[in-house]
Amino acid sequence: MSLLHEKESYQLRGCVYEVRKKLKTGWSEEAYHQALVKSLEEKGVPFVSKPRCPMFHRGVEVHIFEPDLIIWDQIILELKVLPYARKFAPGHYTQLINYLKFFGKNLGFLVNFGPTKAKIERVIWYESELEVKEDYEAIQNVVTGFDRDVLNQVRKITIGVGNQLGLGYPATVYREVFNVELKKQKIDCTPNFQVYSEWNGQALAKYTTDHLLVAEKFLINIQSLLTYPPLYDFARMKTYLTRSGLQLGLIANFGKKDLQIYGINGK
Repeated sequence: MSLLHEKESYQLRGCVYEVRKKLKTGWSEEAYHQALVKSLEEKGVPFVSKPRCPMFHRGVEVHIFEPDLIIWDQIILELKVLPYARKFAPGHYTQLINYLKFFGKNLGFLVNFGPTKAKIERVIWYESELEVKEDYEAIQNVVTGFDRDVLNQVRKITIGVGNQLGLGYPATVYREVFNVELKKQKIDCTPNFQVYSEWNGQALAKYTTDHLLVAEKFLINIQSLLTYPPLYDFARMKTYLTRSGLQLGLIANFGKKDLQIYGINGK
């Protein structure tokens, strides 16, 4: 079975290796970027360099996407200079997947010009049909009345955002869209919730989190492209709930293959 965009991939690899061979070691990412642009132009390869494209939701700008290169309107390139890294970090893959998702492409290349030989890694992205996994066991015995109504609304909005956007976007996009949807439903929301650290009853410093406070009741942490939220996210949620005198929290992970929602009890 042939590779996706096999002919184009082969030609593109040649351009990358040519740039690394001619420029050698020690330049900035921008220097390699401009050299690759020249190589592509000389070979008549169609491309767009650093397209800057905003994403809107209900008229609100929620994110700006700017990949390094889109080539043949098929392949997205993200360039790095990582001389001391033996492999790409998870965040590099996530960044490229975000671009593939937004621009509707299936193939991307991560390129590292740092080593003595350029390292190229193919990233293929096909969006999965949304599945939803929910676990409210930790809060089911403490959610009553108004809290339950809010939980049902938040759950409906979260799943609605998942169905509308699908998977593959950065967490910041889901947070912004979630906030817009809450406002549309006239549900109070405070993004970047702030909490004080404390020592023996004395407040030390105000800390700005990436969590949202909804209806003065629920603290919500929205993540994306994780296989499963790390234990750290559960632990810090409990810390913030305790320090804020709150009891109810939710973690929503728009993951690689499914949307996961977990209830967190701060007590």
